[in-house]
Amino acid sequence: MQSHLLALALGAAIGLSSGLPSAALAQAPGGAQVVQAPGGAQLTGAPIGDWRGGPVADPNGKFVYCVAENRFDNKLALVFARNPNGETNILIGIPGAGMTQGTKFPMSVRVDETLRRNFTAVAMEPDLLVVPTGKDDELYEGMRKGSRLIMQGPTDTAIFQLRGTAKALGDLRSCVQQGVSGGGPKPGAQGGAKPVAVILPEGLRALLDAAGLRQAVPLSLANVPEDRRPADFAWRLGPVFGGVRGHRAPPDADFATLTTNYLDALKQRCGGEFNADPAAVETLPRVTLRTAMVTCTPPEGKINVAILFFKSQDNVFNVFFHEASDADVELARKARDGLTQVVRKLGSEQPPQAGQPAPPASPPAQN
Repeated sequence: MQSHLLALALGAAIGLSSGLPSAALAQAPGGAQVVQAPGGAQLTGAPIGDWRGGPVADPNGKFVYCVAENRFDNKLALVFARNPNGETNILIGIPGAGMTQGTKFPMSVRVDETLRRNFTAVAMEPDLLVVPTGKDDELYEGMRKGSRLIMQGPTDTAIFQLRGTAKALGDLRSCVQQGVSGGGPKPGAQGGAKPVAVILPEGLRALLDAAGLRQAVPLSLANVPEDRRPADFAWRLGPVFGGVRGHRAPPDADFATLTTNYLDALKQRCGGEFNADPAAVETLPRVTLRTAMVTCTPPEGKINVAILFFKSQDNVFNVFFHEASDADVELARKARDGLTQVVRKLGSEQPPQAGQPAPPASPPAQN
């Protein structure tokens, strides 16, 4: 359940920077931008780690589509999204691209030089290209069994080694079948959210992975007005909705007061019976943290929220939350406790000596 309980006014929404270098860009006809390697050379990349993904639901919990994604050592990300109609989108994440949303340009898609298709790519978000491929089973099987995916725009080319896609795309197809049989939209149904994949910043994804949350599926908030977004970044762990918000607190702000004010704001928004159970504040060498468990019982049903608060040395106040029904509350607790363990370990490290850089205790906030 994606509740509005956590859509708080914590000041301006300040996200978490990825720390990834921006890809070089080339100007394409019509103002669109595509990936460009230095000197116009091809950008070839191998996947980093395992493919991850799963089902994505709309704000009402209704199944919409499934995704499989991986990052590559050419600093790009590759995402496959498939809906109940059997239509597949290929998405390329380009950190820091700054593309103009909605621009379109021709894109050639090849697999091992044996399959070739011509499509139209769209800049869905400033750092995300989307290539709708429709119901092309031959191309899908080619990507599942092939060795290289070659994406060529008007000026330059990105090549992705397809290691692991046999399982990833097989699982993606099964995910959609399970989503449909579980009560999601039936093939051919009209309406529903438009499939949009989103790439979490690398620092945030690394934190989730370290906490044992590798299966977190990013959720797009692009269609939610900024003043109504429940988080800067959001994800889903099966039936659990998770997210993070952060803002730079005044240097003299009291951490306990920040957490209390946040819980008070939740109470005001609850609209039903409310209970908050915050733990004691922990002050460590590099971070101050606190956990809490919140329950809210409005007329439409009970909500449980497992929360981790922490403030880093640069005064960034972060709130990680995982929201669930009673049936899944232990999964929300486990997610929170995994994050707490990682932050506690990082925050317990002694500051480095003068002149030595300190590893971040939390993902850095954007200015």
